[in-house]
Amino acid sequence: MKMQGSKRAVLAVILLMLTTVFAACSDKSNNSQSSDTAQASGSAGDTSPKKTYKIGFANLTEDVAFPVDVRKGIERVAKEKGVKLVLADNKLDGATALSNAENFITQQVDGVIEFQIDEKFGNVIMDKFRAANIPVIAIDIPMPGATFFGADNYKAGSLTGEALGNAIKDKFGGSIDKFIMLELPQSGPIPAARMQGARDGVEKIIGKIPEEKVLHLDSKNTLEEARRVMNDVLQTIPKGQKMGIVTINDDVSRGAVNALQAAGRESDALIGSQGADANGRPEIMREGTPVVGTTAYFPEKYGEYLIPAILDLIEGKPVPASIFMKHEFITKDNMKQFYPNG
Repeated sequence: MKMQGSKRAVLAVILLMLTTVFAACSDKSNNSQSSDTAQASGSAGDTSPKKTYKIGFANLTEDVAFPVDVRKGIERVAKEKGVKLVLADNKLDGATALSNAENFITQQVDGVIEFQIDEKFGNVIMDKFRAANIPVIAIDIPMPGATFFGADNYKAGSLTGEALGNAIKDKFGGSIDKFIMLELPQSGPIPAARMQGARDGVEKIIGKIPEEKVLHLDSKNTLEEARRVMNDVLQTIPKGQKMGIVTINDDVSRGAVNALQAAGRESDALIGSQGADANGRPEIMREGTPVVGTTAYFPEKYGEYLIPAILDLIEGKPVPASIFMKHEFITKDNMKQFYPNG
């Protein structure tokens, strides 16, 4: 009987221990389940207020269609993401860009998207942003230490060059008297790669162009300056001589077209352009235009890449050192495929 009593006592102790263990496991399981549910709920539909980031965007200029399209795209995506934008206009001027950068720092922005033209000011501007611990993305024109976003310049140039070369081959029998490059030297080597790609693309189709036939002109990135320098150079080229022209952007192409029209010499030239912006596309569709087409950069889509990238930088997430747009060459024949409304 004593043995049976001892067994009962031991059994009771074991049952008590098991009950305690099961209870502890059950509590742990319930706590774990509650935690997982809170995380899933937070990631799927967190109603707590999120931090509103303040991002500075300094645009290249508000007087050219391409950067205006860039700004509109950035504004659209910023609104979708609940981002506060502080806007500035660099006015195609390095000193103005520096002043805008200082203002961004004063306003304590969390990150900056810079679209500025003068590479000489890049170091100074970036030094100030680094001192303020503000991450920066530079559009199209690199700045030391900033994430680069924009054109794959050499590739974009080569697309234009090959198309222009084929047009020269078809219309002028593959031979030209002058090859005019309307460039932007102040922006440094990266945009220069666009022009080199354009020349290489033309030469790939029609062969090496002798250096004495090549004219390098500073367009200063504007229609007005391009028209002026083209007006001047046309006076040195006899009527009837054939010209191949490559440009840094669509506004510059339009300036060249204006000069050719004023001189009555549209039929003497073929132009390969860059940008496919809202002002450049109608010229491609115009009957009798010397512009054979333009490499598209899709500026209206820049914001779809820029805003997520700058937010990732602000939050310390990994971002590639360079982010490139994919380019397409736009002609009268495929315009509707990419821009249904022209």
